[in-house]
Amino acid sequence: MRRAGRIEEHVDCGPEVTPMFASVDDIAPHVLMEGIHARPVHGDQITLAIVELGPGIRMPEHRHLNEQVGVVLRGEFTFTVGGETQVRRPGDMWVIPSDVPHSVDATGDAGCTLVETFCPPRGDWADTRREPPARGVWPPR
Repeated sequence: MRRAGRIEEHVDCGPEVTPMFASVDDIAPHVLMEGIHARPVHGDQITLAIVELGPGIRMPEHRHLNEQVGVVLRGEFTFTVGGETQVRRPGDMWVIPSDVPHSVDATGDAGCTLVETFCPPRGDWADTRREPPARGVWPPR
């Protein structure tokens, strides 16, 4: 519920406890859908995630309670937010208010990597399939 611009409900992030310090490679990726993996760390009020999209992957239009803020680290994608479409490249950022529809098309040949934050935390990710921790494509080595 929203009241005066604030979200009035608590979102449970599930049983996962995030250590104070973590390496991206040590975080078990959540499979958001085939070809989209997120490596999140959860705070009390926010989720920060490294999100990797494979080449040609499309995340259909969706919306969620969480405000979303992000930046492209690698690759490019076409982003449609609230009916406006733009191509996003490394260094480009965005803000998506709560409950605004958005979709993503990873247009580059190598996919893309994003840093995204969500407030409140992404409690809904607790039920996604997880893969064993492994080295991702970012950071470059």
